[in-house]
Amino acid sequence: MWIDEKFFLIKKKLKKYEDKNLKIIDLGARNQILKNFIPKNFLYTGVDKFKTNNDNLIINLDNEFDNIVDKYDVVFALDIIEHTDDPYNFIKNCMRLSKNLIYLVIPNTAYYSLRLNFLIKGEITNKFHFSGNSNDDRHKWLTNFKSTKKFLAKFQNEGFDIKIEKILKNRNKLKFLYFIEHLLSQFLPNLFSWSFLITLQKKNVD
Repeated sequence: MWIDEKFFLIKKKLKKYEDKNLKIIDLGARNQILKNFIPKNFLYTGVDKFKTNNDNLIINLDNEFDNIVDKYDVVFALDIIEHTDDPYNFIKNCMRLSKNLIYLVIPNTAYYSLRLNFLIKGEITNKFHFSGNSNDDRHKWLTNFKSTKKFLAKFQNEGFDIKIEKILKNRNKLKFLYFIEHLLSQFLPNLFSWSFLITLQKKNVD
C-alpha cells in the first residue's frame, strides 16, 4: 500500500518528542494510519465523521466540533480542511484544542499531473465529482500554494508561529523524477508540490 510522504515527514518532526507522553488528536483519522508513525507512548484519539472498524470518535467536524472539549498537546488535521464547510472556523477550533502544536496538510490541486488529468480526462481526482449528495466524502475547496498562503495570513495574530513546507508525491516516481520535482518545487510550488504541511506552533511554548 502506498504511504503518503506526509506521514514520514511528520514522524521525523515528532522524533524530538518521543520521550514525552503527549496527548494528541487526529481529526479526520479514518483508518488511523497516523497511529503507525507516532511514538507508542503518545496518547492517541482519532476522530472521523464516518464509522470504520476502529475506536474513532464519530463527530461531524462541520457542526459538532464543540463536542470535543479536551485540550491536546498536538492537533493533527491531515487532508481534512478541504472537506469542511468553514475552514476558518475549523482552524480556530484546532487552536482552541491545541496546547502547543497543530499540523495541517492541505492538498495542491494545481499540481501538474492533476492539471493534465483534468485536461485529458475532464476530472481532477475522484474527490471532485457532481453527485448532488451533500454527505459525500469530497473536496469542497480548490487549494494551492498561493491560496493557502493567503488563507493562513488571516491567523498571523492568533498567537501561533506558522510555517509552510512543500510535500512531494512519492507514488510511482523514479528517483530522478523525484529529484527533478524536488528542485522545481523550490521555484514553482504550485506546479510541483503534491501538498503542503503547515505547522502552527503556539508562541512561548517549548
